[in-house]
Amino acid sequence: MVNAFSPAPRVCVITGAAGDIGSAITERFLAQGCRVAALDLNATVLAERYKAWSDVETDAQRAPDDGILHDGSADLMMLACNVADTASVVSAIDAVAARWGRVDVLVNNAAAVTSSQPVCDLDEAAWQVALDVNLTGAWRMSRACVPHMAASGGGVILNMSSQLGHVTAAGRGAYGVSKAALMALTRSLAVDYADQGIRAVSLSPGAVLTSRVVKRYGGADAATRTLAPRYPMQRLGTVEDVAEAALFLTGDGAGFITGTDLLVDGGYTAV
Repeated sequence: MVNAFSPAPRVCVITGAAGDIGSAITERFLAQGCRVAALDLNATVLAERYKAWSDVETDAQRAPDDGILHDGSADLMMLACNVADTASVVSAIDAVAARWGRVDVLVNNAAAVTSSQPVCDLDEAAWQVALDVNLTGAWRMSRACVPHMAASGGGVILNMSSQLGHVTAAGRGAYGVSKAALMALTRSLAVDYADQGIRAVSLSPGAVLTSRVVKRYGGADAATRTLAPRYPMQRLGTVEDVAEAALFLTGDGAGFITGTDLLVDGGYTAV
């Protein structure tokens, strides 16, 4: 995946990179030849997740002043970053630009999930966390990356939304609201920065067989038995399904796609 504006590999920033979907996207992009900055709030899990990509052993507890856990391979850097904190976001993107001189792709994948309860039963703090991470966090990251993209001739912002941004489910109000708003942010970014060569798209996965889902339902088989019948394709999504969609949307083959959302939901919202 080579930037149309440069023969160099694309520089991709991925938030929430310690999670199952974030790591699948990160590893798919690395395999494609991208340079990837993997960002996550949980520094310890982030370092453990990418140990196989590292050229050196790393103390996961160490937190250097610049926030860089270690360089990993030549094409991977890992940074502790809290997308709900502006200073943390700016520091992380400054570190990426200092190392590689550009930012070509931003994947806003970091997300917070509230407890499952009726929307008006949520306390204000829980509601605010969902918005501050899922929506405003993506705005903070976009605001930090857009100048770097514009300076190098363009780029792509991919916001990870959800099928719950299109339809709802009981007890998932704050999450769904934040993801629906994220699609609106995507459209605004697409319109406001198209003349600078920047595309903005969103991707909405359905139920994906992640460790979180497995834990919630007490096992992969139990999760599949419960959830798969709700999907016309009679299966759950995989992290690889999502990663491949992310690769397509941020690649040159999607060069005329902007301001829209791609559902990767096995037909859930079609019925």
